[in-house]
Amino acid sequence: MTDLRRDALLLGALVADAASLGLHWLYDPDRIASIADERGTAAFAPVDARYFEGVPGYFAHGARTVGMLTQYGEALYLAMRTMIASGGAFDDAAQRSAFAAHFGPGGAYQGYIDRPTRGTLERIAAETLPSGIDDDQNPALSRLPAIVAAYHGRPDLAERAIAAMQITNVNDVAEAYTAVFADLLCRVVQGTPPSDALDAVADGATGEVKAALEDALRTDEADSTVYAGLVGRACHLPTAGPVMFHVLRHSTSYSDAVERNIRAGGDSAGRSLMIGAVMGAVHGIGTPEGIPLDWVLALSDGAAIWDACQALGRD
Repeated sequence: MTDLRRDALLLGALVADAASLGLHWLYDPDRIASIADERGTAAFAPVDARYFEGVPGYFAHGARTVGMLTQYGEALYLAMRTMIASGGAFDDAAQRSAFAAHFGPGGAYQGYIDRPTRGTLERIAAETLPSGIDDDQNPALSRLPAIVAAYHGRPDLAERAIAAMQITNVNDVAEAYTAVFADLLCRVVQGTPPSDALDAVADGATGEVKAALEDALRTDEADSTVYAGLVGRACHLPTAGPVMFHVLRHSTSYSDAVERNIRAGGDSAGRSLMIGAVMGAVHGIGTPEGIPLDWVLALSDGAAIWDACQALGRD
C-alpha cells in the first residue's frame, strides 16, 4: 500500500499543478468563479490572456498550453527524472546540472522564469554553492514530493529535503515549511488520516509557523477563498502554507481540494503541489474521491509522467 500511496503522491502533485495552469496568478476570485462556473470546473482552464484583462493578476504562461506543467511542476518532474537517472538518489551536483540545462538558455523549458529560478541559474553559472537564493517562496517545496517518495522511512530524509530546497531557496522560513510539509507527506504516506496528520504537524511546529498553521485549522471560516483573502494569496510560504492547510482541512476529495485551491486565487500552482500530493496519497488514483482518470489523461505528457511516478516511487 505504501508503494501505491507514493505513486499517487507524485502523480497527485503533478496533476494538480497542470490543473492550475490556466488560472494561475489570477488574483480576482470573482473572475475565477465566473470562469469556473461557466466551464463547470476551475481545473484545466484554457491558457487565455483575456481571463486576466481588467482584474488583478499576472498572465505568465503564454508559452504554455492546457495540460502542460507550470514551472513548479516542471521543477518536480525534472527532479524525479534526474533522481531516477541517479539510481533513485538525490545527487546535488546532478540536480544542479539538470536544472541549468533544463531551465537555462537553450534548455527544453519554454515558459516563465520566476525569481528563485533566475537567481539559481545565475549562481550555478558562477559555480556558487549552495545554488539557491535567500527567498521564502513556494519554489522551495517543489522537489519535496520526490524526496518523500524516495527517502520515506530513511534517517537521511530531512537532510535530503533541505538539500532539495537549497537548489533554489536558502532561507530559514523556507526551511521551517520544508520540515512541516515533509512531516505531513510522510504521515499520509504511512496512512495517517489527513485531519489527524494536519493536527499533529501543526502541533509539532514552533513559533510563528505553529501559530499560522493552527489558525488555519481552527478558524471558523470554512471557505478557503475567503480565508486566502484574509491571510494572503501570494507566493510566500508564510501565507501559502496556512492556505494549503486550510484547503486540506476542508476538502472532501482530491478534485474538491484542487478546485478549492484554484478558486482561492493567486499562486494556486505554487500551493497545488503539496495539496495534490497529500490528497493523491490519501485517496489514490481513479477512486471516487481520488485523482480523476480524465484529469490524468489531460496531462500533455501523461504516460511518461506516470512511468516516472512508478519508477521513483518503487525504486
